[in-house]
Amino acid sequence: MKITEMVNDKRLNIGLPSNYIITLIVYLLALIAAELLTTYVNKIWGLSLHTIILFALLVNASMVESPDFANLLRSLMPIPIIRVVGLSIPMMQIQPLYWFPIVAIPLFAASIILMRNQGLSLKDVGITLGGNIKLQALIAATGFFSGIIEFFILKPAPLIEQFTPALLLGAFFILLISTGLAEELLFRGILQTNVTKMFGTVFALLYTSLVFTTMHIGWIYFSDLVFVFSVAMFYGYCLIKTKSIVGITVAHGISNSMLFLVMPFVNLAAFGIF
Repeated sequence: MKITEMVNDKRLNIGLPSNYIITLIVYLLALIAAELLTTYVNKIWGLSLHTIILFALLVNASMVESPDFANLLRSLMPIPIIRVVGLSIPMMQIQPLYWFPIVAIPLFAASIILMRNQGLSLKDVGITLGGNIKLQALIAATGFFSGIIEFFILKPAPLIEQFTPALLLGAFFILLISTGLAEELLFRGILQTNVTKMFGTVFALLYTSLVFTTMHIGWIYFSDLVFVFSVAMFYGYCLIKTKSIVGITVAHGISNSMLFLVMPFVNLAAFGIF
């Protein structure tokens, strides 16, 4: 009888990781569905599904036996919060540039809570130079190229009214902290780290990149999703190799600055409008 119980326990333990992977895939598909609803069908429906996902993650994390998987599920919880907050901002009549810090505030709060509850140090989430400043600077410089490429995909309007040093510097700082640091801390520093603990670097890199790409469905262009996924894979790979999010954080901030601050004016100048 004891031998049978041991065999059953062993089978259960072997089956758990695959069950957990299925759970993660279900949440990914749910996030995709919520984003598609928000973008193409009805924002209220999308908001409702994001709220359901948040509640499901909360309950699921409290019920699983594995502490590591519970931490992983909690790491996903800020993602629907991003969309819930983001969908509320247009109702406030706030300039688009300031949407980013408003969304970043709960994102930072959630990330700090996750770090404290999970015992993650700054080094654990990649807030370290990784022992190679030159390499981090090189990674950061890729933001110029990615921002230019994405601009020609999306061609957004500028987030600042005039191309002046003061406005440009202030807006760059906002985007660096609100998108670069806030998103890299959550997606790469916390989420990818937690997925890696359970499933290894390859699955963590792929899954985190897919989740990150999912949150860009609202930009509509499929070509942009392909591009964002490739950038996310690159950022995740940089974290694996350098154990740092410093370079990719700056790259992310520079990329969004090129996309929303610099290239729109360069494009206008090319047509003699600026």
